[in-house]
Amino acid sequence: MNRSADRKAERQQEILDAAVRAFSRQGYHNCTVAQVAREAGVADGTIYLYFPSKEDLLVSAFRRVLETLFARLDREIAAIPCPLGKLRRLVEMHLELMEGDPDVASFLQFQLRQPETSVRTAIAGPLGEYARRIEAVLEEGKAAGQVRADVGTRMLRRVVFGAVDETVSAWILRPNRGPLAPQAAPLLDVLLNGIRSPPQPPLPS
Repeated sequence: MNRSADRKAERQQEILDAAVRAFSRQGYHNCTVAQVAREAGVADGTIYLYFPSKEDLLVSAFRRVLETLFARLDREIAAIPCPLGKLRRLVEMHLELMEGDPDVASFLQFQLRQPETSVRTAIAGPLGEYARRIEAVLEEGKAAGQVRADVGTRMLRRVVFGAVDETVSAWILRPNRGPLAPQAAPLLDVLLNGIRSPPQPPLPS
């Protein structure tokens, strides 16, 4: 890649990063392309050299965020032999990344939940890739006898992702946020062991 192409890729990444911050802080519908340009430190027209519309900018930013997450996820869990260990690291890493960049967390949790069918259709592919990664770990766990086989993998994935998703959303909305990453331990405990209280020892006679 030559220097011009390198600079173009860098500028595109800078615009996507700025879009995440601007959409997260101002809301997608309230935010203008001009505000994204100011956040990126470029002229308004520069945005349109890379992205034809605000909606395309939203979807492109989402894809780039997930590409970054997938790259780290694939790298880290590949070295973990135990399926439940992979699931544990997946949950921990998701919470760590969201805590490390609250703008990204807010962007993923709220700004992508748009009513427009075109947005939902455009982000379905990357979301499906994340779902397939979780399902692959669960299937591996089933094959190893570590995950119950009497419940469908898709349902198990919904439980896992739903728990992580709600944990992040609640953290974002909390006025005085504490750390998010430590919540992985109790979340995983419930996911892996359920909500039923363990049997109590009989009372002495």
